[in-house]
Amino acid sequence: MTDRAPRSTAPLPGFVRLFGSPGVLAQRGGGDVGRTRLALLIRLRWAAIAGQLAVVLPALSSGWLRGEDLALYLGVVASLAVFNLWSVWFLARKPRRRVDSALPHLIVDMLALTVLLVLSGGAWNPLAPVVFIHAGLGALVLDGWRSLALAGMLVAVAVAITLLPDLPPAAPDPPTPKAVILPAQVLVSLVVWAMTAWVAQGLNAQQRLLRNLQDHQGRVDRLRASGALAAGFSHEFSTPLNTLRMRLERLGRRDLDEAALADLGAAEAAADRCEGVLRSMVARQMDPNELRLEAVELGGLLRRITRSWSSEHKPVALDLPVVDHRCVMAPLPMTQVILDLLDNADEAMGGEGELEIGLRCSEDACIIEVRDRGPGWPDVVRKYLGQPFLTTKSGGTGLGLFNAWSLAMALGGTLRLEDRPGGGAIAALDLPCTTAEEHPA
Repeated sequence: MTDRAPRSTAPLPGFVRLFGSPGVLAQRGGGDVGRTRLALLIRLRWAAIAGQLAVVLPALSSGWLRGEDLALYLGVVASLAVFNLWSVWFLARKPRRRVDSALPHLIVDMLALTVLLVLSGGAWNPLAPVVFIHAGLGALVLDGWRSLALAGMLVAVAVAITLLPDLPPAAPDPPTPKAVILPAQVLVSLVVWAMTAWVAQGLNAQQRLLRNLQDHQGRVDRLRASGALAAGFSHEFSTPLNTLRMRLERLGRRDLDEAALADLGAAEAAADRCEGVLRSMVARQMDPNELRLEAVELGGLLRRITRSWSSEHKPVALDLPVVDHRCVMAPLPMTQVILDLLDNADEAMGGEGELEIGLRCSEDACIIEVRDRGPGWPDVVRKYLGQPFLTTKSGGTGLGLFNAWSLAMALGGTLRLEDRPGGGAIAALDLPCTTAEEHPA
């Protein structure tokens, strides 16, 4: 048996066989978008070179190309072919060299095209609209300042092919005035560039969204797998752990010296910690379908949470709106998450400094922030937010932020980790907030 997918026997279109499948070119590029784009440009350049050679005789016979300009024309085409051969060599001999941009190659193409058009009638040449192909192609494969640079070069090409050429015998008599040709060339080139760049930006945004969704789905799948694994661990370890606790209790009823009693206490504490970790691993898997939602006053809920936490720690400053916001929420998991975030913030400050909880609400969303004046978020925590068992504290389980992230995702929101102005960290829960009237009974 094999997992290899069967090859498709459907015939490829002729132009795909000629230029190469974009998918195959992407595979050969090793995932480097720049190399893939360069491979496509090389194939298109071979087609352009063939077309430029194919029109030489018709251009001479019809009067669009003068005989005295033939050597220069063929020299430009030959130079373009040599450049393309070098590009092929570069891709073949430098397989690991990253290609940052296709802009230099497009500049070479447009310079060659400008010279060839100047020699054969310029903007009055029937093939002059080929410039628009470069406008669309450049806007598609370039972005940022490189795309703007291409737009500037398009204007320069339009000016050159309008003002520089001496009109050949085949040009119309009288020719279309330059005052008409030049604005038309510039306008059409920029319109093609702008429309293609707009479409390319939209496609890039869709690709980024798709990658984010795929990454999120992968995370959800991993979290489900970790939940199943945690449940299996809990089931497998519960019996030996209970046996261990019973034996420790039996030992505790014996007459032991101080050293043995200290060892016994440490063993019981370790067993309690193991039991707590196993419970956390299973109990903290948030399923949107299993959350119990209730209509609550968010400000009142945060006041009760901070009052409970402050009774055993220290006061927490509240930054709440004057008018409370009532919406459907999961109060019990939210309470635990806020308590965990307060614990994390207090530990980050070493028990010193003031903690603050803020609440900001709009018509359909609320942001709950836990703010501290600690050292800020470590880079590793930012990078792997949403991963369970990630901690920078000795003795920590790494489940506090994971629980907050899981609850936010289960409620359709997000957890953000930000730096606080003036120093410190902010853990912000961005949550959609459905009012009690909108929530179905």
